[in-house]
Amino acid sequence: MRVQLLLAAIALGLTCPAALKGEFKVEPDKDNVVASRLEGDWVLEPALTKRLAKSTERSEGGEAISFKSDPTVAAKIPAKYETPLAGRRIYMAGTVTFKREGKSREQVFILIEHKGNPHVVWFRERGGDPLGDAESFNVMLAVAVERDSDLLFIGGDFNNQPFSAYRRLAVAMQP
Repeated sequence: MRVQLLLAAIALGLTCPAALKGEFKVEPDKDNVVASRLEGDWVLEPALTKRLAKSTERSEGGEAISFKSDPTVAAKIPAKYETPLAGRRIYMAGTVTFKREGKSREQVFILIEHKGNPHVVWFRERGGDPLGDAESFNVMLAVAVERDSDLLFIGGDFNNQPFSAYRRLAVAMQP
């Protein structure tokens, strides 16, 4: 019986390194297009979103969305997510701020790959736990020659939903 338990623990550790360490961690990859350019402030591109979605009412990110990288937040993700995140690389973690109708809310997020797609998983309060519930959406990023011209596309959590388009807010020049 002990041998079986030991083998099960080893197998779990191989499929979910976070399970043995008790925390999730970011494993960045400079060649991951989305992770390398997602950080920043983005505003809805109504005309392009309407072309893609036939409406601008249902944009996943709202009127504006901001991503801030902070790899330390990955360690705050509760252990209850070990099974759904087993074997998944976390390319980026931080906070995402959704801005809609003059209100904003900041949430913890991670960037993973899901079924071959870049996928943002964000966490919200549920039952008194600040990270008690997870939501997600697919994300694509079109890199431009000038960083300020990058385009961000945010879809639903399934591939049958249209994307909303966002453009990067101009990056302030440092004096």
